[in-house]
Amino acid sequence: MAIKELTIGSNNPAKIDEWKKLLGSDVRIKGIAELGDFPEPKETGSTFAENAKLKARYYALLTGSFVLADDAGFEVDALGGEPGVKSRRILPGNKEGTDRECVDYVLGRMKTVPKEKRGAQLVVHVALADHKGKIIYEDNGRRVGYITEESVNTIIPGYPYRSILYIPEVDKTYDKLTEKEYDKLNHRKKLAERLKKFLRTNRV
Repeated sequence: MAIKELTIGSNNPAKIDEWKKLLGSDVRIKGIAELGDFPEPKETGSTFAENAKLKARYYALLTGSFVLADDAGFEVDALGGEPGVKSRRILPGNKEGTDRECVDYVLGRMKTVPKEKRGAQLVVHVALADHKGKIIYEDNGRRVGYITEESVNTIIPGYPYRSILYIPEVDKTYDKLTEKEYDKLNHRKKLAERLKKFLRTNRV
């Protein structure tokens, strides 16, 4: 039986809007705030997968609905994979930063790193829980590139690291992709296509 309605386990408007665009008319998307004012769960996982599943289970049990949650972040080769799951809490003292603070902090730490060692990637892991909190689907995706050497003026709200990930295939940063390039290179796009197949058939 097809799944026709999903709740996105997030209060991030940019994330909810993107899932609506990616899944299109295949499924009705709601943000968690539409179902109630719930406290956010503590993301105690050490991996993107653990945090995605934690959030999906948490909101599914609270709402009794099918919940899609994802955990995403930025991994920098020269920083040993940081910020990783702490992409929002990368500031000293595990402090949560604004979009601008996170970008500036990473660029500051990379100031002396040469171009050939500036490899980085955007990573996302998704988990879908049924109304009883059972994880029934998981998947992941990534977009590899390089960190720019210049500071940035504009940042996509909710997705700060897209502005500093240079994609060599198109000679521009991720946030500057055209709609056609975005459809081809967006690491969430292929993931969403696989998810839509599962939602239609309940199998991959």
